[in-house]
Amino acid sequence: MKFSFFGLNKNSNRATKHLGYWFVFVCFFTLVWGTYDNDYFRNFMIQILSLPARLILVYVTLYILFPKFFLKKKYGMFVFLYILLLIFVAVFIQRILFYYVVQPNYLQNFETSNFFAVTEIMNTLLDVNIAAIIPLGYVFFKSWQATNQKTIELESQQLASIKEEEFIYLKVEKSLQKVFLKDIIFIESLKNYIKVKTTNREIIAYKSISSIEEMLTNKKFLRVHRSFIVGLNFIDSFSPSKLILKGIPIPIGRKYKEEVKAVLGYF
Repeated sequence: MKFSFFGLNKNSNRATKHLGYWFVFVCFFTLVWGTYDNDYFRNFMIQILSLPARLILVYVTLYILFPKFFLKKKYGMFVFLYILLLIFVAVFIQRILFYYVVQPNYLQNFETSNFFAVTEIMNTLLDVNIAAIIPLGYVFFKSWQATNQKTIELESQQLASIKEEEFIYLKVEKSLQKVFLKDIIFIESLKNYIKVKTTNREIIAYKSISSIEEMLTNKKFLRVHRSFIVGLNFIDSFSPSKLILKGIPIPIGRKYKEEVKAVLGYF
């Protein structure tokens, strides 16, 4: 499985979407902090200078850590490496830019004790991490959605498999015999009995054809004559008057002709 923020693996408009995200991100925080101190240009430059650390954190996480560890369910390693990456970009990229470029040029009145001040480093970690919240939230959601969809599909396949294995019990002399619906070629009425022709045997059971028709809720069967019910999967050919199932001709009754046409198609 591959997941990406705003279609990371799609060629169409990929760059535009990424640039659009970062443009909105920079403008948003420029507006927030600019409204606070009425200096929009200064805050815009601070946000621009903060981009290198944020870009490295986001894209290394999305392109490397997420597919190599999170998607492979190595969650502990993913968290550990993400924290290491966050500390690295915060201390050795963001902190350096802030201490040697942002502070002297745009925050002259800001005082800090030293480069490794714990409070400042913690603030830098939080500041850099903000940029990863939306992209990571997006890919986590897509991962969960894909996993959930896969589970639903698997359950559907299992249900279909179970339905394929549906069976009925038929009374044959003094015993009940299991017959899988998928194996029934046709059922023929013999007054108070029925003959069930399957792929590997014939069964004569004490039952009326009407009562067994009620049992066949599976849509793969069709009543074509007062004396015959056929398995649709075994029809080799058909005409207005008969069907051929595994080389055996089965008549179509006038009463059932319209229904046969509706199910199998116009003759």
